[in-house]
Amino acid sequence: MLKKLALATALLASLGTAHAYQAEINAAYENTDIDDSNDIDTYAIGGKYYLKGVQVRNAPLAEAAFLGKASNIGLGYANARTDDDFADLEIDTVGINGEFFIPNSQFYVSGSLNRAEVTVESEFAKASDDNTGYAIEAGYLPVNGLLLAAGVSKENIDPVYVSKNGFIDTFTNLASVADETAVTLRAKYVTQIGNHFTNFEGATYFGDETAYRLGADLYLDPTLSVGISFADSTIEDSDTIFSIRGQKFFTPVIAAGMNYTTTDGGDSFGINGTFRF
Repeated sequence: MLKKLALATALLASLGTAHAYQAEINAAYENTDIDDSNDIDTYAIGGKYYLKGVQVRNAPLAEAAFLGKASNIGLGYANARTDDDFADLEIDTVGINGEFFIPNSQFYVSGSLNRAEVTVESEFAKASDDNTGYAIEAGYLPVNGLLLAAGVSKENIDPVYVSKNGFIDTFTNLASVADETAVTLRAKYVTQIGNHFTNFEGATYFGDETAYRLGADLYLDPTLSVGISFADSTIEDSDTIFSIRGQKFFTPVIAAGMNYTTTDGGDSFGINGTFRF
């Protein structure tokens, strides 16, 4: 009887720490204050479907899909708009993206395709322009938790990137590479140091100019993380962008996060939410 009770207790404990999900929805809002004169409101929503259920066991909930090499496809939409005394600016972008970890190998490919429309309207006139952007990557995981990837990108306003990194970061990258086809390099490493997991990320974009971004997250426990990042470019008079962020999973399927970004002439504050099922 005691052996059966111990077995049942162990089984219940394992069920309490093991969860699975096959899809997730993310939503974000950010307010950007430019030179204390213009406010830009950015809204984004997106979703991912994982080709196989993602298992969560004794690792940060936020990194479960990456550590589990979970291939996925996703859709996203982002809208940024500002009201100005002279003209209103609105940017709409919608896109599809996917990540694929090649079975029985350490290889990885990803891609995104999106369409953006920029509209400027004043009291006297209205003008708009649109474009199709894309990004393609190929990568390799030399050890578990480490991804090294390279690719190409052109006029890529990925709504998923907008929701994660915000308005200032996204459009600094675009300004750096302009309308040229940019070469991209990216690395991500999730590992355990001492009693805590950490996430390190870096990305570089080579176009007319060069833009780069570095970031790190510390997981205080599997449900709670705090992180920092900075970004800059070789554009003349470019200013460094600093960001801090945090995320908390209140349950294995519900999370909320906040982020603050600052650079010379602009500050952003954002909130986001995640629901998995």
